[in-house]
Amino acid sequence: MEYLDYITLTGILILVSLYLNNYEPPIKRQNIALIVMAFGLILGWYMVHNTAYGFLIAGLVFFKDEFIHETSLVSASFKKLRKEKEVALDEDRE
Repeated sequence: MEYLDYITLTGILILVSLYLNNYEPPIKRQNIALIVMAFGLILGWYMVHNTAYGFLIAGLVFFKDEFIHETSLVSASFKKLRKEKEVALDEDRE
């Protein structure tokens, strides 16, 4: 049942982040980060009795765009290396 608390915590933090990102007038990005991290700490303490998990999940929720971008760059570089390796092997065979 504890996993349900983590999923709920993640969902709440996603909703808070989406709300703050679309708030009018716009809020500075660093203030949104502080608010989401504070919510993560507080909700982590009350929901799963561990502030570290709340803070970690809040960080992943806030920095999801950068995380996805960096992951796609790493994936693209691995694909490029694999393609170069195949080309090199094909040249060696000829």
